[in-house]
Amino acid sequence: MERQDLSKTMHQVSDIEQIEHVILQHVLEQSPNSNLLSSLANQLGQLFAVEACLVIATHFDLSSINQVNYWESKPGLVSEKVIKQLSGLALAHFSNHSALVDQSSEMSPLLADLLQESLHHKTWLGITTRFQHQTNGLVLLLKSQSSSWTQTEQELLIKTSDLMAIAISQEQLQQQSQTKTRYQTLLKNLSREISQGYQPQVLFESCLTEICQALQVSRGLVLMLKYQNPLRAKERHQNSVQGTAKIVSLWQPEGNHHLSQPELSFNLQDSDFCQQAWQNAPQCLKFNTEAIFPDFATDQLSSDGSALLMMPLMGRKTSETDSSLVLGFILLQHQNPHYWSQDELDLVDWVGVQVSTALIHHQTLNQVQLLVDERTAQLKSSIDMQAKLSAKMRQHIVQLQQLNQLKDDFMNSMSHELKTPLTSMKMAIKMLRQAQIPPEMREKYLDILEQEWHREYNLIKDLLALQQLESGELDFKPQELNLQHTIQKLTQSFAAKWQEQRDITLVHTIAEPDLKIDTDADSLEQVLNELLANAGKYSDSHTTIELAVSRQLHKDQEQIAIAIANRGTGILPEELPHIFDKFRRGQGVTDRAVPGTGLGLTLVQYLVEHLQGTIEVTSEPLEDDATTFLTTFVLRLPQIQLSIS
Repeated sequence: MERQDLSKTMHQVSDIEQIEHVILQHVLEQSPNSNLLSSLANQLGQLFAVEACLVIATHFDLSSINQVNYWESKPGLVSEKVIKQLSGLALAHFSNHSALVDQSSEMSPLLADLLQESLHHKTWLGITTRFQHQTNGLVLLLKSQSSSWTQTEQELLIKTSDLMAIAISQEQLQQQSQTKTRYQTLLKNLSREISQGYQPQVLFESCLTEICQALQVSRGLVLMLKYQNPLRAKERHQNSVQGTAKIVSLWQPEGNHHLSQPELSFNLQDSDFCQQAWQNAPQCLKFNTEAIFPDFATDQLSSDGSALLMMPLMGRKTSETDSSLVLGFILLQHQNPHYWSQDELDLVDWVGVQVSTALIHHQTLNQVQLLVDERTAQLKSSIDMQAKLSAKMRQHIVQLQQLNQLKDDFMNSMSHELKTPLTSMKMAIKMLRQAQIPPEMREKYLDILEQEWHREYNLIKDLLALQQLESGELDFKPQELNLQHTIQKLTQSFAAKWQEQRDITLVHTIAEPDLKIDTDADSLEQVLNELLANAGKYSDSHTTIELAVSRQLHKDQEQIAIAIANRGTGILPEELPHIFDKFRRGQGVTDRAVPGTGLGLTLVQYLVEHLQGTIEVTSEPLEDDATTFLTTFVLRLPQIQLSIS
């Protein structure tokens, strides 16, 4: 028997040495991915031949949620929920004892129920671990059979407690180092992201990813608030605030990190947590356990969590006495109970301040941009107005110049057209007053008086006709005309005046015999008379004026085209756009004593418009004689269908 105890003791000593070797090896390697406490729980369970072994680690102040590592001989013997409930009760109870605690020790009824009824374990043995005179964990051995613990087992557990205290401390230092590394990475990454000046949505997603991964939470959200009365929303002495909260960014570790929830919004009055967080601002709102969010019914977001942290995003203060507006919240959730350490709170507070500053900066830039856009629009409008005024002024200047030119043309024409006939009439009257004047001379001077009277009469008639056309008082009386008869009548009148005086011949061609047109007869005859008179004035002697009439189809509408061409003094290219202006005559016509008032072509244009037609003019030099031009006027008139009454 003694040999068996000795062998067992030697085996246990060897196991302790192995446990010590594992702990020291872990300390030397400091592998961040190794799970030392779970490995030790496995070795202790096999060493003491128990069904389950729990290794619970806690902070020195005993206020944090404990880290639980456990081993089972068979899977499913102990549920995770019961183990987590057991960890807090057992550590709080066992830490009050200085040595081993077993089933014979006095303990709380709740702990006894968990150990005996829920776990169905009849025998247990536990000991707290102490490092640097502070409790930092608990080792708990569980058996399902009723038995007593041997003195050797108790001494062995006491010996292993010092090693386990070192292991727990090393694990905590390892976790603190990893946490510090994650925090430093978070600060560096967020500082870089915020300095880029991204849009708020991009910033929310980046910050939420970084902080959720650094703190290893189960879910993270960014809520932005919209108040019914933003001014009253600063008065946080109220019991509640009215408005809506919108989830603008959501993060969770499984699947896609960012789930788009553009339509997920809720009333602030539906969430007690949001109301509390708003009243508690600028301080954060935190719960270590039993805080499920969302705390209202919704199908769009699952209710989850146990630990909750809501950090407010604060707006700009307009004065020292003014309260800041709560812009929104960064909300972090742990699925299980979690003690929010001061380091975590400080980290989240730093992130909240930086995100708030970025939001304020973005809002300020938007306001500045809106102001710049408004001022730019006003300046552009002012410049456009000045440009319009300048254009209007230039237009007025051009109009004044045109009026001055018109006035000069009018004075020149009137001076010539009035002074010349009056001079001729004065001379004829003077000659007629002579007593001894032959009859043939008397007849000649009477003819001069009659011609100059007709000249003055035609001038007055043209002025009155122009006034009538401009005022729209001229009636349009269409009738059917035989163009053959009309052209022959004009040819006879033309031959009497131009063929005898300057040997100018008029040749006309009509494409179809008995070609008819429905139009205003008086207006058409006046237009043709003016065009033929104009052609006669500017034709060289011994030339031919050509008049051609044809039927044309333009845009499914029949038209009559009348072209009148003459050879002689042409029209300069710069004069072509102005030949229909009132009192506008070509250069040098007055010097060449070409009769006219400058109203003939103006009347033609008005009359053509009155007939609902168009007129075009070209003037090109002849190929064999650059000083002689072929000038052609083309008149196009619609074939109006007369109604039959």
